[in-house]
Amino acid sequence: MTKMRTFTFYDGDKVETKEAISFKKAVRSYQGSTESKSVKVEWEAKKGGMYEVTQDLPIGRKIRQAALSEKKRAALKAKMSR
Repeated sequence: MTKMRTFTFYDGDKVETKEAISFKKAVRSYQGSTESKSVKVEWEAKKGGMYEVTQDLPIGRKIRQAALSEKKRAALKAKMSR
């Protein structure tokens, strides 16, 4: 059976723990509950090593990322035309 890992998310003063099979699934489940653009994640690997990474949010499909960058571009264009 697959091993559930415990991922700890640090978002400023807020600390939250999620259990998931993979890093990506843990981040996807966390990103819906936060508005921040990045989060620090810690977890223990199968072989016992502790890992820590700062992950930019949101993580997911490239189509969604393209939509977000298009939205930013449109907002900048609207701001420049004022």
